[in-house]
Amino acid sequence: MKNKILGLCFFTSIFLSAQNDYPYPSLSPMGNISQIIGNTTIKVAYERPAVRNRQIFGHLVPWDKVWRTGAGHCTKVHFDKSVLVSGQPLTAGTYSLFTIPNPREWVIIFNADTTLYGSGRYDSAKDVARFSVVSKKTDRFYEAMTIDIDFIPNNAQFYISWANTQVSFEISTSTDERIADYIKENLLTGKSKVSDSYAGAASYLLYQGKNYKLGLELADKALALDANNSWVYNTKIAIYEQLKLYPEALNCVGLAIENTEKRTYEEEKYRKADIDRLRAIYQRIEEKMK
Repeated sequence: MKNKILGLCFFTSIFLSAQNDYPYPSLSPMGNISQIIGNTTIKVAYERPAVRNRQIFGHLVPWDKVWRTGAGHCTKVHFDKSVLVSGQPLTAGTYSLFTIPNPREWVIIFNADTTLYGSGRYDSAKDVARFSVVSKKTDRFYEAMTIDIDFIPNNAQFYISWANTQVSFEISTSTDERIADYIKENLLTGKSKVSDSYAGAASYLLYQGKNYKLGLELADKALALDANNSWVYNTKIAIYEQLKLYPEALNCVGLAIENTEKRTYEEEKYRKADIDRLRAIYQRIEEKMK
């Protein structure tokens, strides 16, 4: 009788498996992030477990033990260029992300083995970066484990949040260094003959708040290649304002208006709009000089 019941259960299991062609939702659905930070693309693929009325940290996820930082297969993080994670270098490539949660701080681990299911075969010898971060409580409740990438100019803050707990760490890209090299090798040498390349570099320095003097030099080189590059006039005016060189800024506004009056427009209303905008800038700068 027992064998008959076991046989029936086995047959029923096979039957249900064979008949199950409906796409039932996963309890831990896949999550994917792709974010451009400066000149670097960061991608994350992870399975997102949910709280589902369970106690998470210290229970479902034990304290002081290696955790896969998700569910199912290991969480994977890909960088298309070399970066620094919390100050530690990582070459371009794909890594698994493990953590060791603790009430006060977590250990963050980037590991070279991306084939793992869970953390059972995790090998610390394959770690490529390991560091600690402070654990924080959140006002928001995260039902599903969530990875977020926020960014500040050219660098990122990587967040791991679940229930009312959150940790984060900084990812630094090589954007500034690469642009500095490009400016030195291609623009300051005059190798590039494209006005917008110089204009773009000047604008970049303006909005990064860096080396305004170099920004003005590059803007002048852009105008030498194309005197009708209106983008450059706007950049020069803004740099002069940042440096509080208001007479120079007013002179540049005047040159921009002259250029606008001569430049070809598809419709006159666009010329008028640009001139009105420049006159408003002129008045604003005059107010600063009082």
